[in-house]
This record gives sequence, structure tokens and C-alpha cells, in this order.
Amino acid sequence: MMRKLAVTACLTLALAGCVAEPFEDGDGKRIKVAVEGLFGELERADYTAAAAHWCTGARPAKPLTADQLKTDFEGLQRPWKIKLVSSQHTPGSTGVANLTLTDGGGAEHPYNVDFTMAGGTTEICTVDTGTISIDVDI
Repeated sequence: MMRKLAVTACLTLALAGCVAEPFEDGDGKRIKVAVEGLFGELERADYTAAAAHWCTGARPAKPLTADQLKTDFEGLQRPWKIKLVSSQHTPGSTGVANLTLTDGGGAEHPYNVDFTMAGGTTEICTVDTGTISIDVDI
């Protein structure tokens, strides 16, 4: 019985070590800093600063303006809680992060954030409502 318990405990610890938080180091940490920085400015209603984040190398055809961001985010009750859910990207290239914004009233709002990691920094390219899922067959 003790042997079974010891094996179960070791297996549980080994599996726990394999499940790493995707936003704790490397690219994930840079993605988290960029996304949380943008949504922090949006929460503070600093729409001009938030609009200045759009990526420089692969600028979207029509980047969101401060007025558009104000229209999209002004109605969300403050304070907000942001939870990064997932991220798919090519190291040193582009990707998308999915997050859930929980507003001050407890309503959840899914967003996806497109970004580029060119030059070693993470730049936001677009923010849309909803989530994006990318399936890759290997």
C-alpha cells in the first residue's frame, strides 16, 4: 500500500513539473508584458497611449485609433481583471494571444491580440473581440 502511494505521489509530482505556465519565461513573458501593458492603458482610459502601440514593421492597414478604442472599451465597467488564456506564435515572428477580460461587473469578454516579435520585442498589431484557435497538424 505504501509503495502504491509513493508511486502515485512521484507520478503526480513528475506530471506537475511538466505543466509549465506558458507566460512565465522567454517569449511568453514578453507577450504577457506587452498585452497587460496595452490593457492597463485601456483600463485607465489612456486611449491615445494605447493607440500608439500598433506594430511598426507590419502595421495593420487601418490601425485602431484612440477614438475607436474609446468606443470599444469605454463601456466596460472598471476595474478589470485580465487573464491570458493561450498564445500561439512563431519565435521571432508573429502570433496571437487569447485573453479573457473580466469587467468590474463580473462579465467576461474574450479578446485576441495579434502581435509581432520582430527585433526581440513584442509589439501589438491588432485587438479583436472573440478568440482565435490555431490547429497545427504535425
